[in-house]
Amino acid sequence: MPVTDRWRAGDGYNRFVTTQIDIFSELSGRQKEAVQHAGGPLLIVAGPGSGKTRVMAHRIAYLTSVQGVAPWRILAVTFTNKSARELRERAAGLVGGANTGLQVRTFHSFCAFVLRQDGGQIGLDPAFSIYDGDDQQKLVRNILEELELDPKQFAPRAILSGISDAKNKMIDDSRLSKLSKSYFEEVVARVYARYTEQLVTANAVDFDDLLLRAHNLFEDHADVLEKYQDRYRHVLVDEFQDTNAIQFSLTRLLAAKHKNICVVGDPDQSIYSWRHADIRNLTDFQTVYPDAVTVTLDQSYRSTQTILEAASGVIANNDERLKKNLWTENDKGSPVTVGEAYDEDEEARVVLQEINRLVEEDEFDRQEIAVMYRTNAQSRAMEAACNR
Repeated sequence: MPVTDRWRAGDGYNRFVTTQIDIFSELSGRQKEAVQHAGGPLLIVAGPGSGKTRVMAHRIAYLTSVQGVAPWRILAVTFTNKSARELRERAAGLVGGANTGLQVRTFHSFCAFVLRQDGGQIGLDPAFSIYDGDDQQKLVRNILEELELDPKQFAPRAILSGISDAKNKMIDDSRLSKLSKSYFEEVVARVYARYTEQLVTANAVDFDDLLLRAHNLFEDHADVLEKYQDRYRHVLVDEFQDTNAIQFSLTRLLAAKHKNICVVGDPDQSIYSWRHADIRNLTDFQTVYPDAVTVTLDQSYRSTQTILEAASGVIANNDERLKKNLWTENDKGSPVTVGEAYDEDEEARVVLQEINRLVEEDEFDRQEIAVMYRTNAQSRAMEAACNR
């Protein structure tokens, strides 16, 4: 089905699509099912390498070309700038270029956009600054000095981690003070109170504030929320397994009026719990939206069957999974090799021996080979072996 000119010029946007492509070309049956979902809550469980970005981009094209939804009525939100850029580029190529009003943003970018437009409703000057990690640490060090507390005993990073945890649980400084169970937690609460005051004085926010204050704005000002609900008739969220409580709540608020919410994710790929990501957002989606349609993308276009079976065997016993059976039309692939070494130095030697074998016997380029490790500290033995 070729993209057509269902949306027209006006309001300063170029809404005329002439891209003659078939939006269903090269899509599998499951991918087409997700793309063609008529409306209402949609959960797409997407295994690794299953083409989820393609599905999201083609769903946007389907909404605009077949259902006649104007691009500026669609909000697509993802977790990282890189994935937002990739989805934006793919979608723009399908719906007629950049000047369509289509919004593809990270959560933080979207919330910053909202606050610069309507933050005045909660006393935030639209010219606010956004503090990065260095700004935050400098501010906390100054506060610790003001409170006559030793930064060696109360590390600014640890203090900021406590403040961030509270904000992501939507706990303000006064409530955190009441919940404190240790002296360290009392210190975090005291610093949190001064930290909040000084951010206000500086007309500044941190990255957690972008989410929290946008959420407060929507909850406390129904007229502002309704404005964004009316604009965005369809809300799509990528990497949903990496969202936290505030992000899920923001999504629900935005989609509450039209119920056209589409989330894509896989609890098996959740790696950001240390950033307050909660995979229960994904597993609870069907509880929050009992009428949701679930589509599982279980065909991998990236891996061999051997890799899929090995990965499934490792993760099969995890709790809070959405079960799926990954498969591929790719070759079976080489067997997975498991090696055991006496210590980290021997481990590095074994890895280097295998790299040299791949280069010399199988004619791989060294740039095609990756060495993965769990923590940065484990790289030292490998670096030392490489330099010998």
